[in-house]
Amino acid sequence: MRRKGIVLKLGLLIMVLFLSILIPFAFLIDRIFLNVYSIYLNDNVKSLAQSLEVEWIEKNQSPEEIYHHLNLFFEHEVIFLNQNGHITHGNIMEFNEGNHLPDEWIAQLQNGETVEGERYNSDTEENFYYFIEPIFNDEAFEGGVIIFSSIDELHNKMHNVRDWMFRAIAATVLIAIGYTFFIVWYLSRPLVKMEKATREIAKGNLTTRVEVNSQDELGSLGSAINDLSVELNNYRKTRSEFLANISHELRTPTSYLIGYANLIKQGKYETPEELGRYASVIEGEASRLAKLIQELFALSKMEEGEYTLQIQEVDMEDFIQSLHAKMKLKAAEKGLAANVQLNGNDHAFFTDGMKLEQILLNLLENAINYTEQGWVNLQVEMKEEHIEFIVEDTGAGIPKSDQSLIFDRFYRVDKSRSRATGGTGLGLAIASELAKQISGAIQMESEENKGTRFIVTLPYSIENQDM
Repeated sequence: MRRKGIVLKLGLLIMVLFLSILIPFAFLIDRIFLNVYSIYLNDNVKSLAQSLEVEWIEKNQSPEEIYHHLNLFFEHEVIFLNQNGHITHGNIMEFNEGNHLPDEWIAQLQNGETVEGERYNSDTEENFYYFIEPIFNDEAFEGGVIIFSSIDELHNKMHNVRDWMFRAIAATVLIAIGYTFFIVWYLSRPLVKMEKATREIAKGNLTTRVEVNSQDELGSLGSAINDLSVELNNYRKTRSEFLANISHELRTPTSYLIGYANLIKQGKYETPEELGRYASVIEGEASRLAKLIQELFALSKMEEGEYTLQIQEVDMEDFIQSLHAKMKLKAAEKGLAANVQLNGNDHAFFTDGMKLEQILLNLLENAINYTEQGWVNLQVEMKEEHIEFIVEDTGAGIPKSDQSLIFDRFYRVDKSRSRATGGTGLGLAIASELAKQISGAIQMESEENKGTRFIVTLPYSIENQDM
């Protein structure tokens, strides 16, 4: 067990809490036993003193007769004293026949008060409880009775009780320690396993999984660690693919740029038309490179949360016509039909028009790139509480195994078509992030070899905010 392990810490914490309850409880029980026995002894002695008062006054027996009668069977020590405070019968410790009681005690007795306390007999090494009862006859002070009762028996019984109590506490603590550390060990096992799993994940072993055996918070934590491992594994794979793709995408246009620039520099062209073709290649590759850099920069800013919303009212008809003009031109290059449709009432619509346009252009460009024949449609549904922009195509569709990953950064369904389509795997990730920025969401429905449908849902108005 590690010195600073969770089992030891939780075990010690539970034991401290347990002892903080047990020790005061044991002390309270000890006080209760002591008080009960003390009250019993006090009441017994008082009752005896009162009975002796009855013998003396009401039955008119002399103290001498009562004293000799008590010596035959009485277990307590009894002393009688007269009205002057002198001891007439009985001897114990410093209280001997003929001695005078302290004036303070005599004053208390004459006032009808009782006197009580404890005394230690050094000769017999006994502790005594004493009680002095004043005796009155027709309101005249006649003397008093002192009863000494040994309390060693009380002490012995209390010591026995305390011994048994300490034994019980020790046994309880030992049992509690065993149960506590067993329970803590049992409950902390999943945490220890999760710690080992997370350390394996931190080392790069992203296939590590935590066994989830419960539906409580620990089970939820285990599932979260498994999900994290899956996400990190996917991220590592897509990052590796992205770096490979980016290296290729950067190397290819760079090679073209260097190659054709050298041809022009060395004058290796025969006609102005050939020079123009070289310049066109350089322009195209430079545009491709600029687009890649722009998308990387945009994604980096979004990851850091650096963006500003420019909220303004959007004229839906003008907005749709502008999009239609842009999508028609690109669709016509592939012989595809490009249609737009606006349905619903004309509501005031406030959003960041530039970001919305970028979202829809990304989706439309993606649809055109992956559609070889048929059409690409943009449909706008202005519903009661929100707006839906629906981008639909008759392209290749997306396999079910890829549908949960298409919005991940750097992910592409058909990696072999990256150069043909000019894609970098960032378009859908950027569209998804932009939709979140303007309080929207993107959903996708697709069937392989039949087409894909993207639905962008937006509120009619969002609050202006700078991030």
